[in-house]
Amino acid sequence: VVVPPPPAKAQIALPITWNDTANVNYTVTDFDGTSSMLAADPMNANNIVLKTDKSATGQPWQGTTLSTPAGLASAIPFAQGATTISAVVYSPDTGVVVRLKVEDSSNPNINAEVDVTTTVANGWDTLVFDFANPAAALNFANTYDKVTIFYGFLATPAAATFYVDDVFFGGNVVVPPPPAKAQIALPITWNDTANVN
Repeated sequence: VVVPPPPAKAQIALPITWNDTANVNYTVTDFDGTSSMLAADPMNANNIVLKTDKSATGQPWQGTTLSTPAGLASAIPFAQGATTISAVVYSPDTGVVVRLKVEDSSNPNINAEVDVTTTVANGWDTLVFDFANPAAALNFANTYDKVTIFYGFLATPAAATFYVDDVFFGGNVVVPPPPAKAQIALPITWNDTANVN
């Protein structure tokens, strides 16, 4: 009896959840010092996430492309007013610069990059990368179908473990509220309306 081969797994695409291992090819591409693998969520053993170990002997720009070099199955649908990608990241520390890079899988010269800093240590934090004002300009006429994440971008390399769970298009950048205005006091000048109630 000839047993047909199993169907080929689908190429990775946004949103990435890491949970559909039976149907999606979650192969990633590490470079310059990182080592990644699917692993259990450090806070929920029933959830699958991508674990990345950084090397102390790797490059300051070591990172992980969240696909094979072929990129995502479909282009990221950037458009005016729709320029964010969110990544749920577990970092061992606060203040870690995480860079997300998008590029054209067939032309690495077409790319855009955004940095966000972690605010949670040893817990999940949803980082929103807004490509409206990236380090390299986003052009809506270009195709962006490859996503790469860098933990501790350009910092002195140190051994550390990071996790990423869902990576998805969209998400709102949180703008902190303005500081509360000061209570009125003598002398009163009426001129400092930005800072005094």
